[in-house]
Amino acid sequence: MNGKRLSFFIAYALLTPLMLLAQYVYLGSTTGLDLGAVLACSAGWLVPVPASWLAGFGIGLIQDVFVGRTLGFCALSLSLVAMVTSWVRRFLNPRMPFAASIAAMVSTGIGDCVSYAVLRLSKTQLAWEFFLRGILPYSLIWAFALIIPVNLMVNGLSGIIAMIWPDNREKGSV
Repeated sequence: MNGKRLSFFIAYALLTPLMLLAQYVYLGSTTGLDLGAVLACSAGWLVPVPASWLAGFGIGLIQDVFVGRTLGFCALSLSLVAMVTSWVRRFLNPRMPFAASIAAMVSTGIGDCVSYAVLRLSKTQLAWEFFLRGILPYSLIWAFALIIPVNLMVNGLSGIIAMIWPDNREKGSV
């Protein structure tokens, strides 16, 4: 694993608890705004496919522990979101305006629908109308709007981490 990719993992590990604090404590949001999904979309956009799955899984695992949900539910969901974002990125021109936003919106929608299906299969009572009107539209809007600032924040933090902890292989040393 190279230093740049490791700096992305460290940045996601540091930003996940901070964004979850902002989501649940400062904003008081339990539905609609899912900053963990936006971070997973960011991982899918900025990190190549196998590593994006691992980053999404780690973000979800931190969210599971932080919120006190069933361990692994968000981890699997956000790893799916990161993988779908990486997959959608292959069909978009990354330099196109709002390409990251479109990928984030598609992958968040797919991740939310899969999460809803899993909750329904596990006999959790969640009305279809509430999901369609109260959760899904807000989740898509927030993913569309926040992916670009989150990508900038992750790039900046990983750049700082890479300066502190440089990759020795690029310098010619063993």
